[in-house]
Amino acid sequence: MADKEAPPRFTASGGDRISALPDGVRELVLSFLPAHEAIRTAVVARSWRDLWTRSPALRIIRWGSIEKFNQFVERLLRLHFSAPVSGRHPSSDPSAAPALLDSCHFEFGTPDFVDEENMIEKMAIYEKQTNYWFKCAVRCQVRVLQYCFSCNGGDPLELLDLNLVSGHLTKLELAGVSTGSNINLSGCPVLRDLKTEDCYLDVWEIRSPYLQHLRIANCRFILLNRTLIRLPNLISLELTECSGRAPFLDSMPSLAAAIVTFDSHNWDDSCSLSSIDVCGSDDCEGCDYYYYDPNTGHRDCLLLNGLSEATKLELSAYPETVVFRRDLKFAHTFGKLKTLVLADWFVADDLSALIWFLHHSPILEKLTLHISKVHENAITAEQSCKLPEPSVASSHLKIVEIKCHQVDAIVIEILKILTAHGVPAEQINIKCSTGSGCVNFKCTGFSTKLR
Repeated sequence: MADKEAPPRFTASGGDRISALPDGVRELVLSFLPAHEAIRTAVVARSWRDLWTRSPALRIIRWGSIEKFNQFVERLLRLHFSAPVSGRHPSSDPSAAPALLDSCHFEFGTPDFVDEENMIEKMAIYEKQTNYWFKCAVRCQVRVLQYCFSCNGGDPLELLDLNLVSGHLTKLELAGVSTGSNINLSGCPVLRDLKTEDCYLDVWEIRSPYLQHLRIANCRFILLNRTLIRLPNLISLELTECSGRAPFLDSMPSLAAAIVTFDSHNWDDSCSLSSIDVCGSDDCEGCDYYYYDPNTGHRDCLLLNGLSEATKLELSAYPETVVFRRDLKFAHTFGKLKTLVLADWFVADDLSALIWFLHHSPILEKLTLHISKVHENAITAEQSCKLPEPSVASSHLKIVEIKCHQVDAIVIEILKILTAHGVPAEQINIKCSTGSGCVNFKCTGFSTKLR
């Protein structure tokens, strides 16, 4: 077998070529293996003995029984804490400075425990230990930390403390976890990217003066009151397919692009009467303390003011979800907005939302409208809306795309509004989805007799 003192021996078939690679390359290769497999390479040769400890990444994936897996991870972390990095000598002292890591990935899930005896008791112990492992990874000065638990419809894994302090963490990804602790990342000055997916967020606040990119997908905000998202340096935001009560967005002056979708009937902000104003019904949970924010004590715009600095914006929701339409009563002008996508919710209330954006987006260049179907409360031929006065948007708006099933009364009303705002019919592209596919065509004019 090859070692550092002798070059690797190659068989006639060309074996053991990996040992001929420089250490940096071999360490990178090991970073793609699960940790329990990377460790096994220590027996390949003397030159491989501690190579895994210098790998830039740890991938900790559940295997074996809970007891064996727990023992393995505990030993793995102790060994990694004492691993030599950048000339640092090994140390058996557990309080020694931890080894630097580029990334650490934890991946486990409920199916890993289905065959375990006393699964509930063991899961409680396991949950406590995984919280410790999470903190250890942060202490290892990890730059990218991924913590993924696949709950498969069951309860997520509770992560107790997300008030993190790290001078090295740049990216944090959480999946399948629950937290009742405020997410305060003010102690992470280089953290720029946070992603959460399939999580339960029972938190009053998500805070960081440094974060630039936030993605919250398929999560549930389970706090009765609203979660305040305070990220003044955020550049991009994705809030998609979530449930519970919509969060309260604080001012984000650096925001460039945002996608916010309420394409789920699980949002608690759906009015039973689809009312723009708080309907006053005692049975309507969506209107109960709708605008009240316990963090500020004020009633105000929930989302749109926080998004008002964006240059690219996508807003999608069922018409029954009233957040966007109610926000328009308090929203500021979108003075930087150049690209806007609206889906479904804007068709309600005589298309007043569309008219609002045309009047409050003075440099809008591209507008895309998605209409998935004609809703019960949509405009009919007998309920033509009052045409608005032209807006300043007409001088900048160059492209309008309407994506629909068919050119019906709703589309005709939209065309009337656009032309009233000075948008030439030739700049409007309509895509109709039919049973045989999609049909694209340019609008060259229309007649109200088509209604």
